[in-house]
Amino acid sequence: MDRELERKIKRMTDEGLKDLDFNSELKGKVRQKLKRDKPYRRRWYAPVISLLIVVLLLFVFAVVKGEKLGFIGNEWLSGFFENSSNFDIEINASHGPSVSTFDGTITREDVVKPISFTKDERDRIFAKIESIDFEGGLDLPDGEGCNYQPYGGYDVKVRINKDNYEYQSSGCHTTADSRALDELWELMFEMIKQKPGYEEMVEPYYMI
Repeated sequence: MDRELERKIKRMTDEGLKDLDFNSELKGKVRQKLKRDKPYRRRWYAPVISLLIVVLLLFVFAVVKGEKLGFIGNEWLSGFFENSSNFDIEINASHGPSVSTFDGTITREDVVKPISFTKDERDRIFAKIESIDFEGGLDLPDGEGCNYQPYGGYDVKVRINKDNYEYQSSGCHTTADSRALDELWELMFEMIKQKPGYEEMVEPYYMI
């Protein structure tokens, strides 16, 4: 390329850039245009976090709905909120162990074991409790004037929502309400008999 052509090119370039002011603002805009976002890289722990979130949601669902989903939840947690908002019962039979959902235990003499009921079991127990007029009062034998050693009596404590009721039945004779308590006890007792590990707690009581 001859020198004359070089001079013309240089003059054209100088004239084209003459009015441009490459200040810091203009440079910043150029850099912004040329800036490229870093490529997204999937973190190794992302699937683990997603799995933990799913498990947590299932666990919360199991607890609130009162259901046991495989290894998610357990019988004590299942239905915890429903049990707390509906009822608790403690029934001590003279011919059987004492069962309490207040503290979740079954007691026979000096042996105490934890006990819990599934949502379906609690629903059946609660349906039976609702059929008994605990609020209006129960007609139960008190043992006065009994001609024999009373057998089949109950000490019962029930909480329905925020209301608490306590009753005693001597077993001296039967009434409609004492038969209802018999049915309630038998219902819970049969449920416990189906649970593994409670064989010694539900062995028959013999009169001496």
